Amino acid sequence: MNERSLQRCFVATIVVCSLALGGCLTLDPTVTADTNDSAVFERVAPSESWSSQRVRAKATLTSSPSAGNVSKITVIAASGTSFSTAEIDPGQTIVHLELPASENATLVASDAVNGTTIEKLNVTTGGNELL
Repeated sequence: MNERSLQRCFVATIVVCSLALGGCLTLDPTVTADTNDSAVFERVAPSESWSSQRVRAKATLTSSPSAGNVSKITVIAASGTSFSTAEIDPGQTIVHLELPASENATLVASDAVNGTTIEKLNVTTGGNELL
């Protein structure tokens, strides 16, 4: 094997071992959320084709006045602890979130200025777990 092939093999081995030791690997992650009656969330969907312990997702916010007041979205894991937080700029309609893999979570949209909770949305992540 030439040096370039050896480097690629080494990097691939490190990536596979890291994923195996760091948690399960999920292909085609899913995010399920009922946004039909939501004043804040229009859609929540995975933004990558694989995940490990976190599912990267894209939340699209509605153009409603309620959504315009949102300045922070906090992801609460099923255990009740804060999993991740995303700050939102005025007028922003796309938000990138990190959700816990293969479990339920709650998205809490709030106005960080006065601490008011504007809406809570339950989401569930899943997908094809390999490891």
